[in-house]
Amino acid sequence: MKYRLMTAVVQIQDAENAFSALVSAGLYVTQMSSTGAFLGRRNTTLLIGLSENQIETAVEALSKSCRRRIEYLATRLEGAPFHLPLSTPITVGGATIFTLEVENWEKIK
Repeated sequence: MKYRLMTAVVQIQDAENAFSALVSAGLYVTQMSSTGAFLGRRNTTLLIGLSENQIETAVEALSKSCRRRIEYLATRLEGAPFHLPLSTPITVGGATIFTLEVENWEKIK
């Protein structure tokens, strides 16, 4: 049987629901705090151990528990003689998923 390690980066607002959905689906999950590079905001990285036939289950659980949302980023208005912030809407959220094949897996008791 081939094993996989799925890494899912989710927004902090979705972390608890995503973790619960994955555990309810019978998957092994480790949760780590992380920070995004684009906005510099906190997020959560989930490490999910699964077999080859559980990939679809994990993606479905993440799809149902992580959502996209609109947030506003304060940017400087170009050409203004003084600092005048402009709220720029950006779409954030969902999940960024990487799935890697695991060469060796052991559980030490």
